[in-house]
Amino acid sequence: MRIASYIFTLLLIAGLFIGLGIHAAWQQQQRLRTHQPVSASVVQNETRQSKLGGYEPDLLFTYTVAGKTYESSQAAPLRINGSRDWADTITRRIQTESDTAYYNPQDPAQAYLIQVGRFRPYGLILTGLALLGLGFLPIRSGGLFAHQPLAITGGPFDWYCLTPAGSYADRALGWSAAAVLWYLMGAAVIAHFYMTTPPNYELKAPIIAALYALTGLWLAARAVSTSGIASRLGAPAAQMTQKTVHLGEPVIVRIEQPFLRDTLIKEIRVTLTCYRRNGLRSERYFASSLPTAENQAVRAGQIIRGEFTFEVTHKKRRPSTHFSRFDYPRTDWLIEVTTRTARSCVTVGFPIFAESIKQAAKAA
Repeated sequence: MRIASYIFTLLLIAGLFIGLGIHAAWQQQQRLRTHQPVSASVVQNETRQSKLGGYEPDLLFTYTVAGKTYESSQAAPLRINGSRDWADTITRRIQTESDTAYYNPQDPAQAYLIQVGRFRPYGLILTGLALLGLGFLPIRSGGLFAHQPLAITGGPFDWYCLTPAGSYADRALGWSAAAVLWYLMGAAVIAHFYMTTPPNYELKAPIIAALYALTGLWLAARAVSTSGIASRLGAPAAQMTQKTVHLGEPVIVRIEQPFLRDTLIKEIRVTLTCYRRNGLRSERYFASSLPTAENQAVRAGQIIRGEFTFEVTHKKRRPSTHFSRFDYPRTDWLIEVTTRTARSCVTVGFPIFAESIKQAAKAA
């Protein structure tokens, strides 16, 4: 599965919900704002089962504009349907508000009977926003943001500085931005409904708004959690003695984990890991890990260092899929630094490129 196909499908589906919602909300707002009142006479007013599901008013009313009589069966700016009790409530409301209809000055044949706004278009917009926001969460596990190692020199060997897939500060910033955007967009949508819709709101309006706000609490909690981690742990660094791992030969890695506050470490573990990516899901195919610190108290400004040698067993020597390819399934190798404290357990991955000895010989 190509990640581009997933992104396209996600944007298409989310865009469809958002587009339909915006169009319906704009139609409703325009009809509530521009339609003019006119005297009306109700000919028929009952409750019937809707073809769209649920129940709706079975209505017919007449009105006269510029000496010409028209008839319409539209109860509200948008077609309305819902539960039997809700439809009966609309029918009873029509009985008390049936003396005035609202027609389109540009086309008098278009008219509705009562000024009641539907929250459904705004629910579609919120659904599209939720799909868009939550749909992008799995993309990171697909390896889309992998980076090639960068070379640095120093000492008797050339060391290659690995680029992390995302630091603690980056994660905190990302989750905070996601939470802020979630609430800002949701607040704009919900506020537009209440500002442009007459009173007598649907019960589902506050319910859906509350559900949307509660869902956003998960993003807010992640933002708070990652911000707390970023305030305690500095960005780890990882280096290798070779730019490309040759499967079958030892892999030498050194890491540095700085601390910004006094912290009690339960464990720092470094792992050479191979993942089999299946679109948006990852399966760990190989892992070899070594601890560098256990049950240790560190001071603010202290750096924990370690140097490790890994070897990959013969049966697990699967070459990497090249960084430039985004198709799936794929094989990705990483150096992972996991820091576990009393408050958290977090992992930073450093993508690396692994190839067989035969591939290395051909390239040479």
